[in-house]
Amino acid sequence: LSASERTLVIETLAAAADGRVPVTAGVSSVTPMASIGYAGEAAAAGASALMMLPPLGYEGDEREIEAFYRTVAEATELPIMVYNNPKASGTDMRPGLIARLGEIERVEAVKECSGDARRIAELLNAAPGLEVLVGGDDWALEGLCGGATGWIAGVANVAPRECVELFRLCREGSLEEARAVYARILPLARL
Repeated sequence: LSASERTLVIETLAAAADGRVPVTAGVSSVTPMASIGYAGEAAAAGASALMMLPPLGYEGDEREIEAFYRTVAEATELPIMVYNNPKASGTDMRPGLIARLGEIERVEAVKECSGDARRIAELLNAAPGLEVLVGGDDWALEGLCGGATGWIAGVANVAPRECVELFRLCREGSLEEARAVYARILPLARL
């Protein structure tokens, strides 16, 4: 999207949400300065939180990734969600690194999109103060039952009631019922 299109999307979402739910804007980029610019634009457009991949374009080492997040966090007042999506960024941030990122002021959550459901428990143990959200549509049951506190799902755009029901059932520990809902939406989630 162009800068004006990004702003329009965030403004439209913020107006529709009207303060009822948070609007999280993606600010991933190649450099901290670009992400800081996106963060400022997002805040001005009404975003209430940010989500960010590690530096794009190259696989930074842990020291570089930590500096990247710290630099952006120091330049914004908005809470930040770390986004671990190895396919999108080229970098797989392991739980130990994510736990250290969670110690940075304003880093409050992680969208774990590695596809490895075992990471949920590992992240919850390594960073008990960090919100851990499932980032993939086709491992929601495993992630939610593993203790994830939320789920960011594309499939929720077309099957919102079923996704809310799955989340509720997993939180209640109603596994048999959750499996039935999951079986209905899984083909769509894998699409």
